[in-house]
Amino acid sequence: MRRPYVLLILIGLAGFVACHKVASKEAVKQAVEKHLHENPHLMLNSFTTHFEKITLKGNTAQALVEYQSKNLPRLAVSVLYELRKVGGEWQVVSSSSAGGQQANPANPHEGAGMGSDTGPTSPSVPVPVPSH
Repeated sequence: MRRPYVLLILIGLAGFVACHKVASKEAVKQAVEKHLHENPHLMLNSFTTHFEKITLKGNTAQALVEYQSKNLPRLAVSVLYELRKVGGEWQVVSSSSAGGQQANPANPHEGAGMGSDTGPTSPSVPVPVPSH
């Protein structure tokens, strides 16, 4: 007789944990997006944001994000964000280049470049760069 109740409690607990994890990942996405909107130098409408992977560990998280140019779809940059939960909210504490196409591999903070397969040289397309 106790078994059905125990099973229902375990199913409910598993559902709660799953929902909490999804909500936490969504909160991490929102923190990264907020971080981007706070940078006045970014032209947010010139690229598409793809969250590739979000890893949660207690009060810290990592988000691997790929930014793809809308003007040059073959041009993409990946950025790894480190986040920390402060006062119940996720905040970006650092970011670093995680690969992708760049104008100058020696300086990943330089604007997006034009590779030999992208056509004639034109003004660089602004893409997000590591901010910390």
